[in-house]
Amino acid sequence: MQRPGPDAEIIDSWKEISRYLNYDIRTLQRWERTRGLPVRRMPGGAKPGVYALKSELDAWRRSGGIHSASAEDAGAERPPSIAVLPFLNLARGEEDQYFADGLADEIITSLSLVPGLRVTARTSSFAFRGKEQDIREIGRKLKARAVLEGSIRRSGGRLRVSAQLIDTSEGYHLWSERFDREMTDVFAIQDDITRAIVDALRVRLTHAVPPARPQTGSSDAYHLWLKGRYHTLRQTPNEILRSRELFGQAIALDPAFARAHLGLAESWWEGAVLGLDRPREAVAIGRRSLLKALEIDDSLGEAHAMLGVYLGVHDFDWEAAERAFRRGMELSPASPQVRTRYATWLLEPNLRLDEARAELESALEFDPLSPVIHACLGHELIFRRDFQQASKELQLAIEIDPCYWIAHLMLAGSYAFQGRFDESLAVCEKLLQAAGPNPILMGSAALVRAILGDRQRAEEIRLRLIESNSYVCKLAVAWIHMGFGEPEHCLDWLEKAVEEREPLIVELNPKPLYDTVRLHPRFQALLSAMHLVKSNS
Repeated sequence: MQRPGPDAEIIDSWKEISRYLNYDIRTLQRWERTRGLPVRRMPGGAKPGVYALKSELDAWRRSGGIHSASAEDAGAERPPSIAVLPFLNLARGEEDQYFADGLADEIITSLSLVPGLRVTARTSSFAFRGKEQDIREIGRKLKARAVLEGSIRRSGGRLRVSAQLIDTSEGYHLWSERFDREMTDVFAIQDDITRAIVDALRVRLTHAVPPARPQTGSSDAYHLWLKGRYHTLRQTPNEILRSRELFGQAIALDPAFARAHLGLAESWWEGAVLGLDRPREAVAIGRRSLLKALEIDDSLGEAHAMLGVYLGVHDFDWEAAERAFRRGMELSPASPQVRTRYATWLLEPNLRLDEARAELESALEFDPLSPVIHACLGHELIFRRDFQQASKELQLAIEIDPCYWIAHLMLAGSYAFQGRFDESLAVCEKLLQAAGPNPILMGSAALVRAILGDRQRAEEIRLRLIESNSYVCKLAVAWIHMGFGEPEHCLDWLEKAVEEREPLIVELNPKPLYDTVRLHPRFQALLSAMHLVKSNS
């Protein structure tokens, strides 16, 4: 870059650049690395300051870097956007908490169907639970023009919902209302709130506002589904198993409840990913539930994306999987989950890393504070062998949600790839203490112990895994043999993992963990069996 002239308009900090482009600082720092955002460094100091020229930022924006939501963007009106914060549970009981979360979640779903309205995803909106922050700061972080907040109180079969819509630029109220209804009227409440928000935001629509479709005629089944979703989103082994029970109970009450069937399919998949269930059995059960969900309601974008996962990882039919994912994105273009699954379970296994990153970046636009998406971005950086930057992205995911254990495990991997084995082992051991004897965690810890020369402890873990009364995670055992420097034994277990269709076999192609056996004919044969393009590195 040339030295700026005396008349150049200079923005002299990340904070001011953030205000000018109306995106949070972390997003802009990531775009500096990945999209060429023109930011300059001031000379001197251990941590030199930054500055940018408005002319260069404007040129970058016009070239397709982003479309800024700034009011200074040629006077263009910002598109309508909203974030729905978690509803306050005034009853304070756990039974009412899942309902409060579920109601806010359902309103998010209803609003996301409104043409012309940009809706922040649940994960980012719920990141502000229990935090005292200025509504204008929340709006800036979530890039939302308005925020909906509210409360619920249940008394017997009666429900009181209070809601208010607040403009984030000035902090004033656009609309507020109180609803007193029977518990069976929850869909009507969602309808009323959605329509009131659309009217208050004056969204210019080309179609009528879609009503909240009753998911089930059974109030009890609906509440069981809400509970199941509440547990699923916590993403721990015990919570996954609990959600499975609840979805099954909901289906027993209403066999035509499509989203309960989808929830059950997802819980069986997560069980296979975490090594809780035998993958072939879990996938068979999950697929039956998924196909039932699609038979009942073919418009569920998330269900088509889940079908894409099954078609790719289990059937190795990547073309059919691609069609399913594309259909999912057509039906649910604003779903971060659909795009994240597409990137994770299809694009990355097929070494389409640039496309994967683009999908994750797109998902992050709707869900900027999602620890899951930030962790996936960190994992994608591991696949690119950019381990230091991966560690930073994963630490950001952990900062957002310190309890998201998968991000911790990925961070342990990034440390190991940098040769920081003691730090990697410390993370694994801490996770084992917190989460219990999960086979994925056990295999990871034993791998690092083997590399560090603690073969005795690693062998103890290997024996515990293979002598387990539950399913023996083949990949976990393969990793330990890799740590022992036993490639043939490692490949024996990798072949068993592929035969069993363990979900994490999709990482064989991109993950540097397998570089030591990558050029082995048996490994190349596994990639061929999975119908994956072969990596030469």
